[in-house]
Amino acid sequence: MARSLTDRIRTSLSPAARQNIRRFADRFLTSIGSINGAREPTKLVAVTFDDGPDPSVTPRLLDLLAKRNCKATFFVLTEKAHEHPDIVRRLIKEGHEVALHFDRHDRLTEMPVQVARRRLIAARSSLEELTGPIRFFRPPYGGQSLSTYFMARSLGLEIVTWGPYAQDWAEQAPAEAAARALSNMRGGDILLLHDGMEMPPGEPPPTFDRVRMVELILDGMGKASLAPATVGALVDSGGPRLSPWFRH
Repeated sequence: MARSLTDRIRTSLSPAARQNIRRFADRFLTSIGSINGAREPTKLVAVTFDDGPDPSVTPRLLDLLAKRNCKATFFVLTEKAHEHPDIVRRLIKEGHEVALHFDRHDRLTEMPVQVARRRLIAARSSLEELTGPIRFFRPPYGGQSLSTYFMARSLGLEIVTWGPYAQDWAEQAPAEAAARALSNMRGGDILLLHDGMEMPPGEPPPTFDRVRMVELILDGMGKASLAPATVGALVDSGGPRLSPWFRH
């Protein structure tokens, strides 16, 4: 499928340039917006993980977070959550925030809105059987149209996007991924990472140690006097910064 002009322009820019443009636009275009950080100045950074739970990565990651006394938000896929309910229960027991990523890692923008709505309702209900009420939702790939935005909001879900990211779906050294995540990080940001790894068909997942990457990111955040937090803690303390986030 041909990419739109907007997508081509977006991918031609560096991550830092995209973040700076988004921060500028967010000041003026907030009437229709997804949560992209905290509005008020803060030293908190929301640390988020997508695509899990993963039985080989998530438990090791939880060990690290417990050792560092850090809390994070996990956007889970409900099919995986029901395959590994023990991991979901551990997330909750250890004080992490569980949020919804969908049932499977499919783009909402590639299906009829009625289908997306039906699946989203079922996915939330399925996850809430394990967790209780769910507040936040992040669509797979960050894919969102105006129609899917209003659909998710009509269901009472708060949509969460991201700012800095490690590009941890690409093969690299843990230190390289950590440096990328830290390079343009500011207080109030939402960091995108992955404990699971859902790849497009035919693309192999990376093999580097993502838990080591997270350890290095936490080290760097500490040196910068930034504190990891959940999305809920970030927006409840600083108010939500909204972004007009629409992408295929």
